[in-house]
Amino acid sequence: MARKPAPSGFRCAGCGEWHEELLTDVGCGLPDAVFALGYLERYRRARHNADFCTLDGTRHFIRCVLPVPFAYRDDFFGWGVWVEVEPAAHDAWLHCFDGGAERMPPVTGVLANALKAYRATTGLPVRLDFADDRRPFAWIAPRSRHALALEQRRGIDEARHHALADLFR
Repeated sequence: MARKPAPSGFRCAGCGEWHEELLTDVGCGLPDAVFALGYLERYRRARHNADFCTLDGTRHFIRCVLPVPFAYRDDFFGWGVWVEVEPAAHDAWLHCFDGGAERMPPVTGVLANALKAYRATTGLPVRLDFADDRRPFAWIAPRSRHALALEQRRGIDEARHHALADLFR
């Protein structure tokens, strides 16, 4: 019996609707360390919204986009990730969040999410670049040989884009 080809679209986690185009971004709702907590523990220990998170008052996270460019079209696959940063960097971005990103120098941090398309992404060192019109962009350290770093530098072809989209159907 002939196998029916899979549809090219995806069901959006945000709106619940089916979209015919290929998925171009995936977001992590919380840093993994916060997500792993039970409901009451999370309520007691974490403070978070869509862009900022603290855990136990000692760990500080910023919501970012880790762009992986498409090699076959103008655009990128955006991984919505959380990055753990120093408290001063977290607070500085908080003060510039509603305008003033030009005053924010790049800061360093580490990825706080495991991305199922790659092995061992939690803890990868990144640099954050800030802008007023978008979430900060996260760039993996230039010398990293991690598969995600290589894709971020080289881009992904259409077949890899399809493979990523298939992981989230």
